[in-house]
Amino acid sequence: MATGVLKTRGDKVVGTDGKPVILRGAALGGWMNMENFITGYPGHESEHHASMIKVLGKEKHDFFFDKFYEYFFTEADAEFFASKGLNCLRLPMNYRHFEDDMNPRVLKNDGAGFKHVDRVVNLCAKHGIYTILDLHALPGGQNPDWHADNVTNYAAFWDHKDFQDRVCWLWRIIAARYKDNPWVAGYNPINEPADSEHWRLPAFYTRIEKEIRSIDPDHILWLDGNTFAMEWKHFDEHILPNSVYALHDYSMMGF
Repeated sequence: MATGVLKTRGDKVVGTDGKPVILRGAALGGWMNMENFITGYPGHESEHHASMIKVLGKEKHDFFFDKFYEYFFTEADAEFFASKGLNCLRLPMNYRHFEDDMNPRVLKNDGAGFKHVDRVVNLCAKHGIYTILDLHALPGGQNPDWHADNVTNYAAFWDHKDFQDRVCWLWRIIAARYKDNPWVAGYNPINEPADSEHWRLPAFYTRIEKEIRSIDPDHILWLDGNTFAMEWKHFDEHILPNSVYALHDYSMMGF
């Protein structure tokens, strides 16, 4: 069973009993943030959805993707994951499940985007698996690439305060929903940011930390480094409490 909401103590993650908890796991890539190199479709996720709506109509599109999200991860997957000795699953999410660009700061479909997140969080908890909630695609694009569902290849998130305000709004909603769940190992506010000015990312982390902590003072924040989670300029002035700073090491892939 979970030992209460996880926290950091020095360089360790601990339960409320003070004992270290070592998290071993993976990410559920290609699920609620579809990536073309994982799922095999061309282009970006939002383009894929738009094309399917045009061809199939919204009703059939919605039915297809509801089943896609359901069958992508089932209880059998949670059982298999746990059987390998793994105890943590990172859940990448696209903001478009929760908010529409043409209707910002309004929870989409009365929060229907949380249906499968809740389901997977609960399935994982049943099998002793923690989850980390990862906002993988942000309004405006936190980096220029496909995995941020960024069709413009311009990371506009860093140049427009309104995009940043919307992310703060969404994280307050997410934090309110999961603040009492001990099987949620924490929140990953931005996946692989790419701030070309370097100082804006740590400044935004200082802001988002306050926004999340106003709702949930307890869960760990998992904070990616800049330039696709690979560098740390200007971070020395913005070290935040109860946080883990994440490095994504792609050296084996040659970049």
